[in-house]
Amino acid sequence: MQNCKLVLKMEIKIAEYCGFCYGVKRAVEMAEKAAEEKVNGATLGPLIHNPQFIAELESKGIACKDDLQDFTAGETVIFRSHGVGPEIYQKAEEMQLDIIDATCPNVRMAQKKAFQAAQDGFYPVIVGEKNHPEVKSIKKWAGENAIVVECIEDISNVPQKDKYAVIIQTTFELQKFEEILAELQKVREGEYRVERTICLATSQRQNAAIKLASEVDAFIVIGGRNSANTRHLYELVATKCAKAYHIETAAELDSEMFRDCIKIGITAGASTPDRLIKEAIIAMENMDFESLLAQSEEVNVYPGKIVEATVIQLDKDGVYVDFGYMREGIVTYPEWSLTETAEELMATIKVGDKVEVKVIPGTSKDDFVRMSKVKAERDAAWKNVAELAEGEKRAASVKVIRIIKNKAKNIVGLAVAVEGVEGFMPASHVELKRVEDFTGYVGQEMEAEIIEVDLEKKRIVVSRRDLLKAEKEAKAKAWKEAKEARIAAAKEARAAAEEAAYASVEEGTVVAGKVVKAAEFGLFVEVGAGLVGLVHNTELSWNRNAKAEEVAQVGDEVEVFIKKIDRENKRVALSIKATQEDPWKVEAGKLNVGEIVEVEVLRFLPFGAIVKISDKVEGLVHISEIAEERIAKADDVLEAGQIVKAQVLKMDLEGKKIGLSIVKAAHAAEQAEYSSYLNGSAGLTQDLSEQLQ
Repeated sequence: MQNCKLVLKMEIKIAEYCGFCYGVKRAVEMAEKAAEEKVNGATLGPLIHNPQFIAELESKGIACKDDLQDFTAGETVIFRSHGVGPEIYQKAEEMQLDIIDATCPNVRMAQKKAFQAAQDGFYPVIVGEKNHPEVKSIKKWAGENAIVVECIEDISNVPQKDKYAVIIQTTFELQKFEEILAELQKVREGEYRVERTICLATSQRQNAAIKLASEVDAFIVIGGRNSANTRHLYELVATKCAKAYHIETAAELDSEMFRDCIKIGITAGASTPDRLIKEAIIAMENMDFESLLAQSEEVNVYPGKIVEATVIQLDKDGVYVDFGYMREGIVTYPEWSLTETAEELMATIKVGDKVEVKVIPGTSKDDFVRMSKVKAERDAAWKNVAELAEGEKRAASVKVIRIIKNKAKNIVGLAVAVEGVEGFMPASHVELKRVEDFTGYVGQEMEAEIIEVDLEKKRIVVSRRDLLKAEKEAKAKAWKEAKEARIAAAKEARAAAEEAAYASVEEGTVVAGKVVKAAEFGLFVEVGAGLVGLVHNTELSWNRNAKAEEVAQVGDEVEVFIKKIDRENKRVALSIKATQEDPWKVEAGKLNVGEIVEVEVLRFLPFGAIVKISDKVEGLVHISEIAEERIAKADDVLEAGQIVKAQVLKMDLEGKKIGLSIVKAAHAAEQAEYSSYLNGSAGLTQDLSEQLQ
């Protein structure tokens, strides 16, 4: 009897409800349709919380933009399934953007209920993750006064109100919500409107996962680590199954996860594409490669062997090949090419094509031998990779294949295609500054440097850091040189303009100018292209009390007299007063010595008072001419603004000085009065008349 070995095969069970929910499926279909129609647009933020799908969508022409400012008029903005606030709709319309609204209907309902609650006078309390985009959008609709409660501890931040409206994040854990609600109602009494807006798909997936977790030895939760509903699923199954794992792709699976395990449970978040679920299932099924290896030993088929194969069939799963063995092989499209899509490959690969492939561990679901053209080419390519002397490096063009994480799920770098093989770019060598999200790098082609080659270990390390540093330094140098050139050119231009401006004016002439600035000490007036002079307060008007803002405003056209040009100190002295008629020649010239005039007391000096004779002519009443008796100060007798009569004593029109006397004006008035009296009184004697005089 031939010896035989019993091989235990894993039993894989899929949760009743898993993968895309209606809202996510709807958003994905809308985005994919936009890609098919070659719409010129992008999503505002990640459409769904799945990095692999976002990268795939970008490869189809629909990129992810973080801000509306990154869009231009005429483009299409796709609103993510998590929704946006009302201000985003308004801004998008103002920017003349076409809108594709992929907001999940359940999220939209939560937004409407939050808005209505606020309108009805209820204080909105949103239960959910504070930093989740869905919660942020609901809060925008609820208004500025709304508050987010993520855990029981947050309840202390809720103010005391009469009425509360409680809205739940659609992907929040229902049990956790009920606990928060109960505690909230306990410590904050009032009228409550409770909107149980958690979507049915979320509760179905959570309940199905919990049920299955108690029936299996290990549990795999598939979905983006940035997905709230996926994280909640993992948290729930981890309480029921000791061997629970959260993965994003099948690449994270390891046979050690399933040691001594027979039944394996699988679920996926609502934003996880079916493709990722299928890949994980196939990977787990193919972990039982030992039995295939035992069958293949006699014909020398083993993992790592390079064989020549012929293409016999293609379908959505991959390329089927015949390599002279009792079973055919399958090369999945990712194992056929790292750079081309399945659609592109199906259009180019033909039945009958010859290809070298490498046998890789495991078998497919239908018991096909798993093979890789990529790995075969990689092995061949390594033969052409040149060694690198210590301390040396060489330039290379690379294309990012995927993101590499360690066992702790931390990103450590990028896998890149370089010189026909797969290389490694450490995370710290991707940019000069720290990168938080590497998703956008997948599929990018970039220039780098090979800094390490280990042919024995088939290890090649590349870096962009020194190139970027040199580029940055070159740009900085070029910018500095350009700046210096601009400054020099500007100086030269200013000097030329200044020289031309100086040449256009000359001292002693009257020119038209434009007021460019008003200051406490005068007006700045442009009299030539770029040539600005100062009209000092003393040169504004013959009226000494005139102020700059009263004479002219910025922008006014004025005539100025060019008093002096000082090129050395770059100063031009101007005068508006010099363009006006000299009141000392016109108004003061009409006065006569001995004439009595009415004047207004303006201000006081230690030796007298300055009085206004007319708007533009002033004179001085000496302290000795103010009163008959001796006085200490002029303001002991006079007041500013007082109107008095004064007699002109002397005039110096050249020196612009007029001396007046209040005393003599009073004497003259008295004498006139007495004279009038005498002339009209016959009873007075001549002697008395003389005495009065």
